[in-house]
Amino acid sequence: MQAQEKEKQSLKDLLYSGKLKKDSSGVIRNTDDLSKKIDTGSKKETQPGETSVPAANAQQNAVILKTNTNTNTLTTGVDKVTTTADSAAIVAVPANTIPAKTNTKLWKEYTDSLVKTLNDEVLRSKQIKKNTYYLMVDYEIEPDGKVTITNVTSTPENAFLAAQVRQIMDSTPLSLNPVTDSSNQPKKVKRKQQFTITKE
Repeated sequence: MQAQEKEKQSLKDLLYSGKLKKDSSGVIRNTDDLSKKIDTGSKKETQPGETSVPAANAQQNAVILKTNTNTNTLTTGVDKVTTTADSAAIVAVPANTIPAKTNTKLWKEYTDSLVKTLNDEVLRSKQIKKNTYYLMVDYEIEPDGKVTITNVTSTPENAFLAAQVRQIMDSTPLSLNPVTDSSNQPKKVKRKQQFTITKE
């Protein structure tokens, strides 16, 4: 049994090292004399590090290219190759547009900034007592979206605080989205907005 295994191994070694003579029948049996079939005239030296691959395994180890019709990409067992058509398509994709902020959100951001400025610069004044103040702002939105402050009132009443709020708002103008009429044309409108501020 071991002799047969050795003979099979010897046959494989000769077959894959390229030392066997080409035989017209193309069939080598275990019972054949291998010494008659060795081609001593054309020896193929195997380079260091090279290994011979059986024909059956060569098909298994071959890299198979697959074409994906949906993405036009070539996929190999190792890597993904993107074609030039894909690159062009990627470049051609438009950037996502950022949705415009609503007037409510714009006012919230504006009043948050305004409250911070009032806390830092105005509430330190002795003319403002410790309390929570409700500030009502009357304004107009122009057809181009610019905001014009028409009046500022404070509850509880504090003329100094109201004047300071008006001055800061006039010096840092706000722009909102234009308001449109039924025919989708921008129009001038009057609005009111309230926010609170607390001196502790």
